[in-house]
Amino acid sequence: MNCNHSARPDISVIVVTYNQEATIARCLESIIAQRFNGRMEIVIGEDGSSATTAEICRKYQADYPDIIRLHCNCRNKGLIDNYFDTLLSCTGRYLADCAGDDRWSDPYKLQKQFDFMEKNIHVGMVHTAWEYYDVNSGQTIPYRYNADKTEIAEKGQLLISLLNRELKPYPHLSTALWRRDAMMAEYSNDTELFRNRANTCEDLQIIAAMASCMAVAYMPDKTLLYSVGHSSVSSEESYSKTFDFYYGTVRLTRQIQLKYAVDDSEMNAYYLHILDFLASQIIHGHLRDRVTALHSLAGDLPCRPSIKFRLIMAAMRFKGISWPVSALYHRISKRNVVKSQSDDE
Repeated sequence: MNCNHSARPDISVIVVTYNQEATIARCLESIIAQRFNGRMEIVIGEDGSSATTAEICRKYQADYPDIIRLHCNCRNKGLIDNYFDTLLSCTGRYLADCAGDDRWSDPYKLQKQFDFMEKNIHVGMVHTAWEYYDVNSGQTIPYRYNADKTEIAEKGQLLISLLNRELKPYPHLSTALWRRDAMMAEYSNDTELFRNRANTCEDLQIIAAMASCMAVAYMPDKTLLYSVGHSSVSSEESYSKTFDFYYGTVRLTRQIQLKYAVDDSEMNAYYLHILDFLASQIIHGHLRDRVTALHSLAGDLPCRPSIKFRLIMAAMRFKGISWPVSALYHRISKRNVVKSQSDDE
């Protein structure tokens, strides 16, 4: 691993972090451990965290001044501004990403991807296999849909299956390496798509943009441990956060679909599924304050919501019958789960 500030780095690694004092050190250690023969820089966007996270980042910058650049925000900017401000400060020919609560598991990740990209100049992004890491049990769990061979999808080929979530394996940005110049051309062409603060994720628009302008490759090497199990999914707070996250990603998906002229017929199954899922979050979390937003979203999508969705949303308007409907929904959902399991078998 080398970095010479007098020359442009080959790779810039983006690390954004906020109140991740328990995990940011292992994230940075996994990047520093990369056995990469080229020039690398690590650019940290620390988003106004509590003192502990910031102190850890400063210590690593002091220990590795030749490869780490640290941006400590005086105030919390939020995910979107922090991420893209950090990205814009990167100078490498290629960009990589590792979230502050995840870590790379293959010390040759960057070298393998760099060598591949240098040989395949029509490829704009290469991503890899990955695994889950359960922070509660300490167990590593394989991701179900990892493929077993290197594949290249030509320009535009992945866009539909990426947006309707049928793509397998689905790209994880923290496994990817992508060309900065190609990314910046897309960013400059439609900055609002990337920087809209209503977006609840930063990765979908990046992957979609790269898939629209260049080929995307997949390598079967497992390079990432993606942390799960940070908090209880049964708490009311989790239902509201889950609703807000997926609500934002659906809005963003619709924008990307319209931008790249993906036909509505390709998206209807995904939209029907996600509307039912969001309705389930409202019921399980008793999120009356999200009902109007979900009605609005359903009206903006090209599909007609399911009968189940329409009945649930109608019932939620009336306090006396909404929670009996909730009990019915639980029974329907349980039967559907059992049926799905039977179908799989």
